[in-house]
Amino acid sequence: MDIIFSASIIASFLAGMVALFAPCCITVLLPAYLASAFREKRNVLKMTLVFFAGISVVLLPIGLGAAWLADIFKDFHKELYVFGGAFMLLLAVFSVMGRGMSIIPMPKKFKVSGVNARHPKSVFLLGMFSGAATACCAPVLAGAVTLAVLSGVFWKAVIVIFAYIFGMTLPLFVAAYFYDKFKLEQSRFIKGKIFEVKTPAFLAKGEAGKTLRVHSTNLLSAAIFLIMGTILLVLGFSGDAFWSPEMQAKIGNSLNSWSQSALEVLMKIPNIFWGTAIVLLFSFFLYKAIKEKNK
Repeated sequence: MDIIFSASIIASFLAGMVALFAPCCITVLLPAYLASAFREKRNVLKMTLVFFAGISVVLLPIGLGAAWLADIFKDFHKELYVFGGAFMLLLAVFSVMGRGMSIIPMPKKFKVSGVNARHPKSVFLLGMFSGAATACCAPVLAGAVTLAVLSGVFWKAVIVIFAYIFGMTLPLFVAAYFYDKFKLEQSRFIKGKIFEVKTPAFLAKGEAGKTLRVHSTNLLSAAIFLIMGTILLVLGFSGDAFWSPEMQAKIGNSLNSWSQSALEVLMKIPNIFWGTAIVLLFSFFLYKAIKEKNK
């Protein structure tokens, strides 16, 4: 049994990395994350932890046996895309206005010290939505977790699920780490410039209207949200929510083939090594995020 389980952690981790590039995962998760990153501008690693927490809230129960939850997301995939599209359009408006979400309180246990109090709420919700949208990958997650469940030890199952979610978000953590490390928020692109836009008088409830000051990165964030929201609404209403470009499908198949080859080699290493390595790597990102102070 230990030999069987020894492959589950690394298998689950690789499955998560491959799942990131699945059509229903990357088309939602990556644009949502990028738009959030451009909107946050600083302390992106902390924001990534909030995004990770949002995904975990959905995928963790599914991995622990709440198959009914995955069935709900699968049966209501169209409605999920319509809701997600509308939500992203709302975030596009908020980005232009320079506002965050304050209508839904974020649980204290998912707050990370030093993060802007407005944006994490929308980032957390985007993480939850991304987790729900990736329910199409639930069979992959279920297959990885089955080995852990057979062991009869709850904490082993939790580690396997954690490895899957962390594998899915590892590229985001790595990108966020180097973004903060090299202080890319100081780059000319991120600093950007401020644009002034005159709002119509009827929107400003005045005769002359008001001047709206919009940062260039907020405009970029709004553009990503707008494009993504529109695509989700089109896919949702067309009933083809699982559509993906042919190139993306080829990339996914190639990654799947690569992961199978890599797994044959990596599974020879003891389970305790992979469990420790993955927990330490996540702890490293957590330490760096908490240590980094808001400026």
